[in-house]
Amino acid sequence: MGQELTQANETLLEFERLIQSGGCNAWEGALRTGVDLGTANIVLAVVDEQNRPVAGASYPSTVVRDGIVVDYMGAVRAVTHLKGQLEERLGVMLDAGACAIPPGILEGNVKAIGNVVEAAGFRLTNIVDEPTAASSVLGISDGAVVDVGGGTTGISVLK
Repeated sequence: MGQELTQANETLLEFERLIQSGGCNAWEGALRTGVDLGTANIVLAVVDEQNRPVAGASYPSTVVRDGIVVDYMGAVRAVTHLKGQLEERLGVMLDAGACAIPPGILEGNVKAIGNVVEAAGFRLTNIVDEPTAASSVLGISDGAVVDVGGGTTGISVLK
């Protein structure tokens, strides 16, 4: 478990560095993009086939509250803008994207979040709750992931 936690922390720190620096890492294979329409921030994360951070972008959110899209067109514009930034930085088109949702939101709100991702030019590949998405990317298979957000909090216990 100690190695798992160390690796997860290193991944998070690398992703933070990529967002702050506006840089990107070399990658192998296909790229995968994750979209998080958060209450505090909208975040796009790009990882390679081994879930290594490649690039990321963030934008302060005013379009989502507690997992509910309150400004659909504003959300589409924000995600489209971040997607364009990352495509320019990487020199490739990002065509497929998955999105993370807060646990416990209603099905109609889940669909709205998926629609934002598609309207921004992504082929929607998956919709998964935020703690599960984090555990997958961070490689945590035994333990707990606590997602404390600007509007909702989710907990996944993994064994």
